[in-house]
Amino acid sequence: MELAPPTLPAELAPLLAVSPLGETPLAWIPATEVPAPYRQLLVHDHDMTSELAAFHRDEITLEVLHSRQSGDTYLREVVLHTATSGTPVEYGLIEIQLASFPADLRPLILAGRTPLGAILNASGLAYRSEPQGFFTVPAEALSRIFSPSPGGAVLFGRYNHLICGENTCLARILEILPTDH
Repeated sequence: MELAPPTLPAELAPLLAVSPLGETPLAWIPATEVPAPYRQLLVHDHDMTSELAAFHRDEITLEVLHSRQSGDTYLREVVLHTATSGTPVEYGLIEIQLASFPADLRPLILAGRTPLGAILNASGLAYRSEPQGFFTVPAEALSRIFSPSPGGAVLFGRYNHLICGENTCLARILEILPTDH
């Protein structure tokens, strides 16, 4: 059966254009084809920040590479790092719908100092992850972010929606992991 790729939101196009991914196509794969340990880190229904923190046994910090805001849509290109060593553990492109968040969380999101998952978890706001699809991308596309690894020529990632309530979308996220897990 042919896998139908998810439709990425048009709002991510400006970030994709300036990101190292550029025009690099994402090769969509079924969840069952995501190998270990990437399956543990990607194929689940909760946030990546807490998954990465548990996997690396470390706090996760945020580096915002680019950001832009248009009305209530906040876009950012980020790298998540382990707090102790500073090792990059995720590259992401995020479309955040600020109006979907309580007013007291918006300044924390816009400050760009704390990963979105950590803000959500600390706030107690009920939300869920709804992965839309899983993909591979050539490792050389993110060689500026992740050190080359003998672990493989491709990186694994997911396209995820963070949802609150019935169907309020908080964020749409492309999340890509390095090959050295």
